[in-house]
Amino acid sequence: MKRAFLTTATVALLAATTFSWAQAPGDFEVTGPDGRRILLKADKTWTYLPGEPAKEEDKPTFTGEAVLTLERMEDAGQNCRLGFRMRNDTNQEIRNIVPRFVVYRTSGVAYESRTLAFYSINPGNSVARETLFRGIACNEIGRVQVTGGDRCVMGELDRFSYSAGVCLERVRVSPSERVRFDK
Repeated sequence: MKRAFLTTATVALLAATTFSWAQAPGDFEVTGPDGRRILLKADKTWTYLPGEPAKEEDKPTFTGEAVLTLERMEDAGQNCRLGFRMRNDTNQEIRNIVPRFVVYRTSGVAYESRTLAFYSINPGNSVARETLFRGIACNEIGRVQVTGGDRCVMGELDRFSYSAGVCLERVRVSPSERVRFDK
């Protein structure tokens, strides 16, 4: 009788353990950034699921490029308003990139620089930003150069990636008919 009780208790314990890993309605499974499986429960708690984390070759690799265009240049009195668009032609979200735009006079002298943040651009989408360069008319601008953007969050690159130029390598600057526009 004692042996039958122990067997029944063991089976019940195994069933309870197995059931604890089963998903209840409203629960769902996700994969964490480190590749481990996580069960998000309907009661707003979570737990790691048993098993091996995803292998490096199973993780999606970043492909494609972002395309940056100079969409418009318009005079605003003695100032020039520049409008830029970044299109995400990659397979992953561009969470954040902050390039610097350097405006040069027609004489070749750097006039001023500004940074613009482009963020939360899903694959296939685009985002427009604009900035005003004060004290210089649009016809006085001979070149707009794109630099910086080193602390981006896109693909495996994150804000702690300190390699200069790596983020901007993933951005193609489309030439403009308005003014010389390049990296």
